[in-house]
Amino acid sequence: MKRHLLIALSSVAALSMSAVSAIAATPNPQPGCPDGWVPRPPELNPALGECMPGEIASPSGGGILKKQLPDLKIRGYQFSERAPQSVRVQIINQGNAIAKPSNLRLTVTQIKGVKVNRMLEVQLPAFKPHQSSNFLVNASEILPSDVDLKDTTFRLKADATLLVNESDESDNVALHHP
Repeated sequence: MKRHLLIALSSVAALSMSAVSAIAATPNPQPGCPDGWVPRPPELNPALGECMPGEIASPSGGGILKKQLPDLKIRGYQFSERAPQSVRVQIINQGNAIAKPSNLRLTVTQIKGVKVNRMLEVQLPAFKPHQSSNFLVNASEILPSDVDLKDTTFRLKADATLLVNESDESDNVALHHP
């Protein structure tokens, strides 16, 4: 009887060790958080810990309450008198998860009344939830030297190549008409 109990305990211990190594090998998309969890947004109670589930289920069984996703948004842009072929763009991640590195595309669609399709891209870093940054986009390589960017029609699009799965893709664009 003792021998069977000892064999059973040894088997359970071996099974537990293999389960632990399988859990440890699971890839983690969010640094510092377990698989399926995301960093806690700063506006939530710090007592919740550094990480929280990627999805929160309703206690009444009504499904998922909130999916934790990033949401890149062009908050605004402004021109500079000192650099007339450039624009400073402010981008914010107003979502609840980290936005991985992506890009910002400037597409000039009209110069001096003539339709064109000239593009350039700027690489964007990763954004933490609720982080914003300013980026200077220099369009001199796609504009004639006598044209200021503010005198053209253009479109700015954050995450233009759809690298980031966002909660709202519709707020990634800003349009300018002279």
